[in-house]
Amino acid sequence: MNDQSANPFWDYSIALYRVEGVAPVCLELQDRYGVDVNVLLYAGWLAHLGLPLTQGHLAELEGAVAQWREQVVQPLRQLRREWRDVAQIGALRQGVKDLELQAERQQQDIMYASYCAAAAAPVVGVSLSSNLAVLAAASCVADGAAAALLDQFALLCERANSG
Repeated sequence: MNDQSANPFWDYSIALYRVEGVAPVCLELQDRYGVDVNVLLYAGWLAHLGLPLTQGHLAELEGAVAQWREQVVQPLRQLRREWRDVAQIGALRQGVKDLELQAERQQQDIMYASYCAAAAAPVVGVSLSSNLAVLAAASCVADGAAAALLDQFALLCERANSG
């Protein structure tokens, strides 16, 4: 069976998320600072391709996914977390977790379609830190702890991309 999907962004995200240390950093940025993990991974994927994440493209991306994230992904995540300690509904919670993953995948499909529809940006060899700076500014993530987490994410991505 071929592990590659029709969405190379999804494939990149799955591979990166499996790298030791990536998931906890992503989840802390999500939980403490409201960073959308899919957008964080997108910034990493673009940098992996040598492409910049511009403020304009990020705004277009947000416009494309905001409703889906707010009406589908976040409610599923909230329900799954609320059910974390309810032993009697383990199988139902797993079903919600599976739905949440499918919703995340759909969001990434929307993001990939947005990427494909965007005017081709020249490959300029941008750094991941510049893409993360655009994301941090748009997410109003400015404190030192958040910056340290973003730096840690960048280091993990660079390690994964070189290995």
